[in-house]
Amino acid sequence: MSFSPEVLLVDDNIGGIMWLFDFLNWRGYSVDHVSNERSAEKKLEAVRRGEKAYALVILDVMIAIDDVANIEELNDTFYEKSVDSGIRLCRYAREKLNLPKEHLPIICFSARDDENLKRQLLQLEVPLFGRSDEVIRDYLIAELPPLS
Repeated sequence: MSFSPEVLLVDDNIGGIMWLFDFLNWRGYSVDHVSNERSAEKKLEAVRRGEKAYALVILDVMIAIDDVANIEELNDTFYEKSVDSGIRLCRYAREKLNLPKEHLPIICFSARDDENLKRQLLQLEVPLFGRSDEVIRDYLIAELPPLS
């Protein structure tokens, strides 16, 4: 695997993760940010085609399915499908696109802390973190060498 100085960040709540942009930039990484499942799928497909590479993918377990501007009617189904969109993305990367963790490391974070979520992500070799800034920062320090 060739090393990339870029990190893919998938989250639709930019306000809660601005520190991640600053932290990753400070360590020398550029951040490619998308805010929904559809956009993230396109980025993962580019990785599969060899057009893109990421040092790490960081994603929220609950993100919008598509850009809200593209959705004509927000309803309960939209929100229900968003709940586990991060798990679907991990499954898409690992099983459909055949991107193993050695080729594309992925981590997830979530405010939810349930065993079913942890089990599903463990099967996909994706660690799950709470939304604690310190825990995620410690992981990034250990796993992403500084480039600057």
